[in-house]
Amino acid sequence: AVQVVHRCIELGVTFLDTANAYTNSEARIGKALAALPGPREQLVIATKTRARDRTTAQQHLEQSLRDLGLDVIDLWQLHNVSSMDAYEQILAPGGALEAAQEALQAGLVRHVGISSHSMDVALKAVVSGHFETLQFPFNFVTDEPADKLLPLVRKHGLGFIAMKPLGGGMLSDANLAIKYLLQFDHVVPDPGIERVEEIDEIAAIVAGPWELTPQERQKIDIIRNEVGVR
Repeated sequence: AVQVVHRCIELGVTFLDTANAYTNSEARIGKALAALPGPREQLVIATKTRARDRTTAQQHLEQSLRDLGLDVIDLWQLHNVSSMDAYEQILAPGGALEAAQEALQAGLVRHVGISSHSMDVALKAVVSGHFETLQFPFNFVTDEPADKLLPLVRKHGLGFIAMKPLGGGMLSDANLAIKYLLQFDHVVPDPGIERVEEIDEIAAIVAGPWELTPQERQKIDIIRNEVGVR
């Protein structure tokens, strides 16, 4: 894990996204950050809490800061808010949003975001004024955000983080998957990386050219027809 993180940084990656629910991911990233030979001011460290109440969210934040070895988390996201019940819980008095707002005021986090798998929740969150980023599934099969979410995100000034750019492993062609997302302004693809070879491949794709060729667009259409839009 340390080698992967260090290789990401060598290649110019500046955004590292994790969550306290991802087993020991935070601790591994924290170990990698502690072992960096140089400054890390250019890095944006993002993590998440699945807590719905203020007290548990505060506990998660304290644990995340310890595991990551940080005094401040750049982006703290309320994780997998994928039903209206969950959305109402985080916004209610004593909900997780209170913990996020208090952490902002205390200087423990710099920005607050939300992640979701529900279009209805995402649309509501974007216009709420509570969040600075939205993390949502987006790839050339799960492409509904292109029409429904991205225009709204731009209008309200949020950052958009594209979760599952490879469809959670469903899409095997990283060249098509990453290049597709690079067609959209203000979208940050957020692929999961387990091996150095994976980030090497993705970095080479990002190095360009970004434009999809007619043959690549045809391949995308074929895959869409095979697996269906999800």
